[in-house]
Amino acid sequence: MLAYVDSLCAALLARNQSEIRRLLALPLASRLPHQVREEANAMARGRTTSFMAPVNALHFYYKLTHLIDESSEIPDISPRTERQMELPLRAVNG
Repeated sequence: MLAYVDSLCAALLARNQSEIRRLLALPLASRLPHQVREEANAMARGRTTSFMAPVNALHFYYKLTHLIDESSEIPDISPRTERQMELPLRAVNG
């Protein structure tokens, strides 16, 4: 999915309308959030000189990259043989 969204963002930034249409015709397009799909459709229909920026697509790409970065650092939850370190504490008279 990340590679697909990356390709879509590249096509949107390049204002490559034929590539945007080709990517939106793929089955993965149905998994895009509604705002991203609508934005891509609008850019595919619009002029290549338009000042419209693919903000929703870029934000979705940004969120996906962070999800992948976080999921690659899955903590080890296996049982540990180490014991908890004990700290010597003194009673405070007061």
